[in-house]
Amino acid sequence: MYAPLVMSFEFGSVRPVGPRGPGVVRGWGGVVSVSKRAVGAAAVAAGVVLAAVLTGCSGVRSALGAGSAAPDHRAQEIEQLRAVLAEPAEPFSASLSVKSSDDRTSVEGQGTVTVSDVQTGATGEWMISGSAPVLVYTTTTRDAVYTQLDGGKWHRETRQGQVLVADHRQLALALLAADPASYRGPEQLRSGGTAYRLNGPLPVDRLTDALGVLRRRVADQQVPQCTTDLLVDDRGRLSELSLTCEAGTYRAVTYLGLDGYGPPSEVPPPPDADLPAPS
Repeated sequence: MYAPLVMSFEFGSVRPVGPRGPGVVRGWGGVVSVSKRAVGAAAVAAGVVLAAVLTGCSGVRSALGAGSAAPDHRAQEIEQLRAVLAEPAEPFSASLSVKSSDDRTSVEGQGTVTVSDVQTGATGEWMISGSAPVLVYTTTTRDAVYTQLDGGKWHRETRQGQVLVADHRQLALALLAADPASYRGPEQLRSGGTAYRLNGPLPVDRLTDALGVLRRRVADQQVPQCTTDLLVDDRGRLSELSLTCEAGTYRAVTYLGLDGYGPPSEVPPPPDADLPAPS
């Protein structure tokens, strides 16, 4: 059976409370709630970028119903959506929820992200690949990526252009261009405002950034396309992005949710990470 693991994040510390007991990991702020399976004294996480049935969605909306747009309003709403997507991207920060799974790998976590001229963020994720669960903390700054595994030492790598949030604008426009019926209608966000729902297939080569840790596995399985589900708010920001990728008996699913939008903010390196010597 599954038991929740709740981590309360404060600036500079993370305090997990649950089946694994209390502990401290330093690094970043936010809230992480992930799943674990108790196996003896150890715990196994249950969950990249994301689950077949989304039991832990970002919780930012109350659906008005897919396809609720009346025929005489549909064309107008699609043009409104196109206009929103054509506006310059608005920098923001937000809370981030991610899930991904296939027959080999499962990932689930939460964190924060800033989308501006460069994407930065901090996440905590449970990852299972094989039989051993690993708790992975990642902090991505402008020039480096810091990773910590199961409370060990932080490892720093020079950033190589990692994408934290895929370009949903291009995905939404591709869906509309392929089939205007992919627009399913408006939905009301719980935080206020209206969002636009789209759903339809896209070729895998358009979804590389969105597939996260599953991108190589999906390519190896020669999956031709993925069902893509998008929720875009009325300011053009991404609220949800889900992918379902299937070929034969293989199935991979991913989910990314954003909410709690705010002004962009710089993400600092973890305070206890080894930093490069000043030049």
